[in-house]
Amino acid sequence: MTSGLDPFATAGLRAAIAESWRLSQTRLLEDCAAESDLVSVGYRDRLFTELAANGADAAAAAGVPGTVAVWVTGRELHVANTGAPLSAAGVRSLTALRVSAKAGHRPGARDIGARDIGARDIGAAATDAADIGPVEAGVGGDDETPPAVGRFGVGFTATATIADTVEIRSRSGSVLFDRARTWAEIETIGVAGALTARQVPLLRLVWESSRGPADGFDTEIVLTVRAGIDLDGLLVGMIAEAPDLLLELTALSEIDIAGTRFVIHRRPHPEVPDVGTAIVRGGGAGERAWLVAHGRSASWLVETDATGAPVVAGSDVLRAPTPTDIELSLPARCITTLALTPDRRRVHPDADLSGVADGYLSLMLALAPASRPALIPRIGLARNDIDAAITAAVLAEVTDGRWLPTVADGDVVPGRAVLFADLTAPLADALGDLVGGLVCVEVSSPTWLPVLRAVGVDEIGLAGIADRLAGADRPPRWWWKLYDALSPLVFGPIEVEALGALPVPRTDGRLNFGARGLLIPRIPGTRACWITGPDPEVVHPLLERLGAQVISTEEVIALPELRAAVVARADDPYAGDPHEGDPYEGDAVGADTATLVQDVLSLLAADPDMAVPEWLSVLPLPDEDGEWVCADELLLPGSPLAQVLDDQSPFGTVDPAFVAEHGVATLRRLGAGWGFLTVVDDMPVAADHDLPDEELWWDTRPEPPRTLRAVRDLDLVDPDRWPAALSLLATDERTAPLIADRDGYTAWWLRRHARIGGRRLGDYRAPDDPRLAGVLDPLEHPHADLLAPALGGIVESVRDAQLVLDRLADPDRVISPGAAVRAHGALVAACVAGTVTVDDLAVPEAVRRMDGSAGRRAVVLDRPWLVGVIAPSEAVIAGLPVDPGAAALLADILDVGLASEQVRMEVVDEGTAATWDDAVAVAFAADGGHEPGHGEVRVHDRLRVRGTGEVREVRWWVDDRGITHLNADRTAR
Repeated sequence: MTSGLDPFATAGLRAAIAESWRLSQTRLLEDCAAESDLVSVGYRDRLFTELAANGADAAAAAGVPGTVAVWVTGRELHVANTGAPLSAAGVRSLTALRVSAKAGHRPGARDIGARDIGARDIGAAATDAADIGPVEAGVGGDDETPPAVGRFGVGFTATATIADTVEIRSRSGSVLFDRARTWAEIETIGVAGALTARQVPLLRLVWESSRGPADGFDTEIVLTVRAGIDLDGLLVGMIAEAPDLLLELTALSEIDIAGTRFVIHRRPHPEVPDVGTAIVRGGGAGERAWLVAHGRSASWLVETDATGAPVVAGSDVLRAPTPTDIELSLPARCITTLALTPDRRRVHPDADLSGVADGYLSLMLALAPASRPALIPRIGLARNDIDAAITAAVLAEVTDGRWLPTVADGDVVPGRAVLFADLTAPLADALGDLVGGLVCVEVSSPTWLPVLRAVGVDEIGLAGIADRLAGADRPPRWWWKLYDALSPLVFGPIEVEALGALPVPRTDGRLNFGARGLLIPRIPGTRACWITGPDPEVVHPLLERLGAQVISTEEVIALPELRAAVVARADDPYAGDPHEGDPYEGDAVGADTATLVQDVLSLLAADPDMAVPEWLSVLPLPDEDGEWVCADELLLPGSPLAQVLDDQSPFGTVDPAFVAEHGVATLRRLGAGWGFLTVVDDMPVAADHDLPDEELWWDTRPEPPRTLRAVRDLDLVDPDRWPAALSLLATDERTAPLIADRDGYTAWWLRRHARIGGRRLGDYRAPDDPRLAGVLDPLEHPHADLLAPALGGIVESVRDAQLVLDRLADPDRVISPGAAVRAHGALVAACVAGTVTVDDLAVPEAVRRMDGSAGRRAVVLDRPWLVGVIAPSEAVIAGLPVDPGAAALLADILDVGLASEQVRMEVVDEGTAATWDDAVAVAFAADGGHEPGHGEVRVHDRLRVRGTGEVREVRWWVDDRGITHLNADRTAR
C-alpha cells in the first residue's frame, strides 16, 4: 500500500460533508433518504454484479485480464480483483452521491466485447493509473479513461444492503466506511435530530485505512456482514451469477467464489467477422459455449450445444451490460450500451435505440444454416415497449439481411427466397438451379414456416413446383430423379391434383403438362412414337399415380394411330425431314419412318408371345440397296421362300446389317418374307386384296367370307419349284391351316395353278382318297396327304369336267364301276350348279360303262328297274341313286341315249293286287333301301317281262301305267 498518512485526503472530504450537514440538516436527510432508496430498491439484489463490475472496469483500465475472487472469514465477505487500484477521484466519487469519477462516460462496445475477443489492447487508452481506481461498478478517471460500466457513481451503494462497515483495500491506499463512526460524527456536530444510528448513510463519510489487499490482487473490498444475513446463501447466489457475469463483463477472464472457479475463453469466429466464441468452464457444470456478435451499440449472444445448435431460452432480460429489469422475448441475449436510469434497472427515456439490432445478422450467420431460423423473433410476444422496439429493429434487420441459406444461390434476403416445407435432399438436388432462392433442406421444415413467413419468405407447394418447371429443359435422367424425389410426397388425391400440371417429357421431345392422357407401354424401356407417352427414360411409378395409363404391348400395337402411321409410311416412307446419322437411311430417309420402325421392332422383340396384326407387314424396312420397302415386299436373307420364287420375283432382300441388329424371328413376325406371306382381312367386302384370280374365287362363293385368310404371292413361284413350294406351304404353321380349307382361296388357287410333273394340282388326288381312283392319279409328294384339300375330287371348271370325261374315256385306265359312277355324278353336279354347260364340253370318244369298260355303245340308265334288263357292258350310271334328270343330263354330255328310250318291255302277267303294306312290298322296301311307295302294287310269284324276242325275269318293274310289280321270290334277278 502507498505510504502516507492519508493519501486520498479523507479528512478533508469528511470535514466538507459534515459541514454541509451542519449547515443544512435537510441535506443530511436527503442523503439518508437517497441511500435508503438505493439500498432498498435500486441495488437491493445487485451486490455481486456491482462488485464484479468494479473488477471488470479495473482490469479494463489496466489492460489486463481481470480476476475476481470471493471468500469469507468469519462475518467478513472479501471481494478482490486485479487491475487499476483505487484513485483519489474514485474516493471522491464514492463520497459524493450521484457523482461518478468516470466523468459521465456511457459504456461502449469495447466494454462488452472488443472487436478482437480476448481483451487485447483493451486498456491501451488508459492514462494516469495513479488517478483511477475501482468505484461502485467500475473505474473512475478522467475523460481519457476507457468506457466503464457505471454512470452515476451509485452502484457501490449495493454494499450497504448487507454491511454497515465496508473497507476498500488497494495497493494505492485504503479507505473505510463505517455507519457507527458516521453516527458518532453526526452526533458530534449536533444534527441527528430524529434520526437513528441505523438510518444514517454508510457511504458518505470516509476514513483512511492502513490495511492492504490480499496477495495477488490490486484491490480488495471487505464487507462486515450484518447479523441475520445468510453468508452461505450469498455465495450460492454469486456462484449462479458468475457464468453470466463473465459473458457480460468482457474484461474479466476468471471468477473464483470460495473455491468454485469459473474461467472464460474467447476466440474469433473462423468465418464471420465481429463474431466470437466464448466458452465458460467451471462450477462443476461442465462447459457452456456461446456465440457472441458485436454491433455498434449492443452485443448479441446465443448459447450453443455440443452440436453447435442454439439453445434458445424462453425469455431473458436486457443487459447493459449487467441485467436490468426489462424483460425481453428475443431468442438471443442482448448486452447493450444503452443509457439506463440511475438504479440501472430501466432504460433511460432519452436512450437512443437506433443501431441496437446491429450485429444480430452476424450472429445468425455464425450458426449452421439449419439453426438460423431459431433466432428469428416471434411477432406478438413483446413483454414491454422496449422489448417491442428492439424486436421490431431485429426483425427489420433479419428481413433485410442476406442470411437465409438456399440450395443454389447461397445466402439470400428472405424476400427473395421460396420455401418448400417438405424439401428433401434428392428434391433439392433436382430443383436447386431451377427454383431461384429455394431454401435449403436443413431449413425447409414446417416448423419454421410461421417465422419465415414473418420475414417475407414465400411458400411454395407441389403445384408451385409444377408451374416453375414449365419451361425446364433437362435430360431424361434428370426428370426421372425429379419424379423419384417427388414420389414420397404424393399421398393421395390432394397431392395428385396439385401435380396435375407437372411437365412430363414425351417421346416426341416435347413436354406434356400433366401425366393424364399419357400412355405407358407395360414393358419398361420400350418406345412407341405413335402414342402420346412419356419418354421411356423418364417413366416412373409416380406418373401412373398421377394419371398416366399403363397399357400392354398388344394394346400399343393395336392402336389405330399406329395403323394410320404404318399406312402413311408405306405410301411414302421418305416423307418428312431427313434423319441424319441413321445407319439404314437411303438418300433421304424420313426420320419418322426410321423412328417408327425402330419402335415397332423393339416392341415385338420385347414381347415375343404377342400376336402381330397382318396389317403391320406393310411397315417399311431397309433393303440391301438402302431403299425403304414394305416388309411384305422383302425377303429375309437365306429365306426358304427365296428358293422357290421365280428369279424375276419383285421381292427385294432386307438389309443384312438390319437383320443382324433385330433378328430373323422379330422380322418374320413383322411380315418380312421367310416363308409364304399371308393376307388376313376380317369382314372383307370385295376382292381387293391383290391376290391373283381373287375375283374368280370370290365369284365361286355364295356369299363373301366372314374372314379372308389367304396365302399371297403364289403366282410368283417358279413353275419348276412347285414341289419345294408345296412342302414349304404344308409345313409352315401359318400357311398349313389355309391349305386345309378346301373352299378357301389358297386351296382353290393351288388346285388351278400349282403344277407337279407338268399337271395342275387339281388333276391329282390324295393317295389315300379312293373315290376317283383311276380317274385322277395320286399325287406323289412327301406331304401329299396334307395337300389333299388342294387336290382334285370335285369339278370346279370346264377344264376339270373335260379332264374327267377324257380320263373316263381312256380305255387304258382301270376305273372301278363305283369310281366311274362318282365321276359321272361330279360331272352332273357341275352342270346342275352352272359351273359348266353341255356345250362347254367335247363329246368323249368313249364312255365308261357299268362293268368298267370303255366304249361308245352304251345307254344311260334313267330308270332303276331297267338295270335288270340292260347288260352292264352297255349301261352307264349318272350317279346313285338313279335320277331321270341326272341321267338325261349325262346322256346329253356323253351324246348317248337313255335306257328308257331304247328298252321296250312289258310285264307278262298281271300278278296279284296288293298294297305297300303287304309283306312282299315291305320286304322289298327294306331289302332295297327304298321308301315305301304309293299307288298300286302287284305281287308276282315270278315277275317276268317280255320284249322283242325275249323274256326276262326281274326283281321289280314299273310299267307304263305306274303300277309297281314285285317278285315274291327274293332270289329273283
